[in-house]
Amino acid sequence: PMPPTPSPPPPPTPSPPPPPPPTPSPPPPMPPPPPPPPPPRAPAVPLTSGTFKLSRSNELATGLTLSTSYSLSFTITPNMTQAGWGQIAHVTTGGNCCGYGQRSPAIWFFPNTRTLYVVDGHPSNGNDEVCSGSERPTLEKDITYLIEVVSHPDSTTLLVDGVTRCHEARDGDREVLHDVKVYFSDPWYSPADAEVSDVIMTGLLDSPSPPPPRWPASFEPPPSPPRPPSSPPPRPPPPPSPLPPPPRPPPPPS
Repeated sequence: PMPPTPSPPPPPTPSPPPPPPPTPSPPPPMPPPPPPPPPPRAPAVPLTSGTFKLSRSNELATGLTLSTSYSLSFTITPNMTQAGWGQIAHVTTGGNCCGYGQRSPAIWFFPNTRTLYVVDGHPSNGNDEVCSGSERPTLEKDITYLIEVVSHPDSTTLLVDGVTRCHEARDGDREVLHDVKVYFSDPWYSPADAEVSDVIMTGLLDSPSPPPPRWPASFEPPPSPPRPPSSPPPRPPPPPSPLPPPPRPPPPPS
């Protein structure tokens, strides 16, 4: 018999398909852009040099133009209290109260106290107090403090020695103020019994002339140097002596 026909070999098993390429990871998110830098601070303009005692109608500057963001700072050493309002500082376009610009700001001691009364007006209320009753700072006698009033279109802040003591929102409707005067203290109230130094303003659209030196309250400025002696001017020559009158004519013969 014939040998059996061999069976054909089985077909080769196909190879499995290659795995799909890995899905690339998404790139990491971009970091957020840095915040914009704060707006540059307005240049500080000193209005005094030296220490002085508050006095009535003491005008430190006049004819200023005040932007919608400004500040007033000074150091103060309070002394005795007084029966009436003790006026400290008054920035005004003219007049005492109560139109916009007439108290921007203005600062007093309450009668019989050293408690600060701070007003910073705006178009909606030209006589708007910055602090509520419980927030009003009280200063101590013979201690020196740094007082700052910082005003923006939407807020006003009172700081004492760099610490915020009062903050009040505003309507954002401030306008540029022109022909501004700065008093320490003003013509309308008795001055507070205190000594002040380092009066500085920011937000001025034009700078005043440099202030004249102010001498400390306990000192007098040095005397002016004596003038060199000068020779007296020469005297004019005396006028010539008048001529004698002519002789009388002889009488006519009789």
